[in-house]
Amino acid sequence: MQVVYGVNSSYLFPALVSAYSIWKNASHPVDITIFGDKFGHRDHDFIRQVGTRCGHAISVRNFDSSRFDEFSRTSQARFPAISLLPLVLPRLIEGRCLFLDADTLVLGDVWELLSSDLGGMPIGACIDAGQVRLSGKYLRTRKTHLMHTAKARNKRAAEIRRISSLGFIPGEQYFNSGVMVMDCDAIRESMDPDELSSQDGLRPFLNHWPDQDRLNEVFAGRWHQFPLKWNASTSIRKGRILLTRNHWSGALREQMHEAANYPQIRHFMGSKKKPWTRSWRSFIGRKAYRDYAGVLREFEAKVGLNS
Repeated sequence: MQVVYGVNSSYLFPALVSAYSIWKNASHPVDITIFGDKFGHRDHDFIRQVGTRCGHAISVRNFDSSRFDEFSRTSQARFPAISLLPLVLPRLIEGRCLFLDADTLVLGDVWELLSSDLGGMPIGACIDAGQVRLSGKYLRTRKTHLMHTAKARNKRAAEIRRISSLGFIPGEQYFNSGVMVMDCDAIRESMDPDELSSQDGLRPFLNHWPDQDRLNEVFAGRWHQFPLKWNASTSIRKGRILLTRNHWSGALREQMHEAANYPQIRHFMGSKKKPWTRSWRSFIGRKAYRDYAGVLREFEAKVGLNS
């Protein structure tokens, strides 16, 4: 079993920091595979340097983005083709793997996920707490809608199309794809893996989260739920758990508390909240960012970047 990342050059460094955090906390050896989109010689040299200094081999595989040429040409597409890697993993990986976004910091033992019982489901993941908070956002009338009626209509229409394609309103039955155990053999047995990454299947979700929405559409009701502590966003922190959300279940509220107090994987979601950018300094008071800064210093010392 292995942990898989999919990145371009811009996200290679944080992916390697995340990999280091895995090795630091794993109870057994963990194989890391990085699917790279247009890596250069410097990228490959840096990966070898990290592997040598950390004492772990890192496998690198080329990501063929040609099947997503139409996706890349679409002006609405907000994400690089490499972000669609989870949709093709069932064709590329044998057995079970743990897929991680590069913007993660592992604080627990990933073997708990890799060896977990999925209850016969092809995928194991965590509820997307952000979607629960936003559930119905564009379907309810808000004060800002009265000021920007045309914009509100467009957003509402787009969300209705998205919900129609998903087949359900995103909420506690919707998972986040940034931390995900995939039983690739089971997925191949249940469907044609090429169907998962078809352009027609992706088209309804180009304005949102193409890979995540597509996975939720295909595997609706067929995924095992991990505790939220395995995918704790930076918005989940002590003293800020909103218990007044009357549409949240008691079970989710308990998971939020556990994730705030005992996070096993921190996930730095949001384009403006990445801990390796300058903007992270405005969040330095949050423990999540202090945790990342500490592991980053260890990583840089280990691989000889601060010598």
